[in-house]
Amino acid sequence: MYARATSFAVSSRMIRYASMHNANLLKIQDEISSGIKITKSSDNPLAFRQITALETNLQQLDAAGYVINEAQSKLNVSVSQLQEFHRLLADAKRIAQEGVQSLSPADRNALALEAEGVLTQMKQIANSEFTGQFLFGGARSDKQPYSFGNSAIAGRSLDVNYAGVDESGQSVISAGIQAETLYSGPRIFDANNRSATVIYGKSGVQVGSGTDSLKGRADLQIRHTLTTYLGTSGVQTGTSSVAKDSVIGQVGKHQLTIVDTSGTGAFGTVSLNGGPAIAFNNTMTDLEVTGSTGEKVFVNTTAIAAGFNGNVDLTGAGTFSVDNGASTTNIDFSANQIVTDAATGKHVTINSANVSRTGNDHLDFPGTSNAFQAVYELIQDLRGTRTLDSSQFAESLGRRMNELDSLGDRVLVSVGLQSTTLEGLQRLQTRNEDLTFEIESQLSGLQSTDIAEAVVRLRNEQNLQQYTYLAATQIMSQSLIDFLR
Repeated sequence: MYARATSFAVSSRMIRYASMHNANLLKIQDEISSGIKITKSSDNPLAFRQITALETNLQQLDAAGYVINEAQSKLNVSVSQLQEFHRLLADAKRIAQEGVQSLSPADRNALALEAEGVLTQMKQIANSEFTGQFLFGGARSDKQPYSFGNSAIAGRSLDVNYAGVDESGQSVISAGIQAETLYSGPRIFDANNRSATVIYGKSGVQVGSGTDSLKGRADLQIRHTLTTYLGTSGVQTGTSSVAKDSVIGQVGKHQLTIVDTSGTGAFGTVSLNGGPAIAFNNTMTDLEVTGSTGEKVFVNTTAIAAGFNGNVDLTGAGTFSVDNGASTTNIDFSANQIVTDAATGKHVTINSANVSRTGNDHLDFPGTSNAFQAVYELIQDLRGTRTLDSSQFAESLGRRMNELDSLGDRVLVSVGLQSTTLEGLQRLQTRNEDLTFEIESQLSGLQSTDIAEAVVRLRNEQNLQQYTYLAATQIMSQSLIDFLR
């Protein structure tokens, strides 16, 4: 028996092939209209895997490119701000140079006002930010790094408080590649070239040989605590002696000369260190006696020994303080005596062997002031807040100029480092763009539709579809005679 093709079998097969060709036509048309020939893994499993890997790499490159652009923007703003900061330091140095030449208090005050404007701009730069991040707070970029205030301790420089961190903020571009973009403020604005301490004053205090840790400037307060008279002259300390005597020193540093002109101790003269002779009588309990250089003692002359004529050795004890009396150190007349600031724990080493009188001596710690303090100290010098003669004034401004030069060099170092980082980021950006182009080219080759080839396939599918319809039509239209044949 021969199997015969029924009309149902013919129509079923025609429908199946027609559907297949229609699906192929729709797929090819979609490829042509979208420009993408592979949209799911079943289209081409091997190519789809390659495409997925390339797209992942492209996303990573896009992310790296965003970080690079952001890092470049931060560094460009930072470099611009630091260049302006360097210009302000140069302005401050010019003001100091003009201050040395200025003799008029009015001229110096005008220069101080100009320097105040410079300092205000410097403070603004130190707290500058970009896209919500503070540029000079280091890795802690969400909080204003600097605050400024006047010191509560006499003779001190500007209070500068840093709330950032010393660690630099990093922009992570990719695994193993980072760039410093947020610098620590102290790294840029602080000094690091301490030199020998300088003392201005008339107390006889000298610089010790130890290593000091106090910074900027300070006032050394020398205060009297006790005067002791040696020998049998009968002279005693006056009622104001502790509070008002200004003599400090060991035996041999000061002498009181008594001349009993009455011969009974009732009256005579008394002088200090060759100073003017002051008349006394035996009723005086608080007589002021001034020495040849302004030092003073207050004496009680009620018990002067009868007929005493001669010199009386005396000693003056006292204290040092660098924190306005918050803590004191007894003067021991040694070559290296440490005086400590109770609040900070920092100290200065003093040679107290030749100290002779009370007073406030001015201490300078060159090379330790940050940029803001250096300009502030320039302002204070121009305003004459310390008792300096013309030579000392010029010397102090000269140190300010040296400090400003050094601080300017330090700022330029940071500018150079950031510029170098920018150059490296530019190279990374160029490489990133090259890799992106290469990956996009590979993706296009794998994923994009070849229009010419797709048109050929479309035409073939159309021909096959028409052939299917034609063949089915011929089979379905057979006559009985054709069927019997």
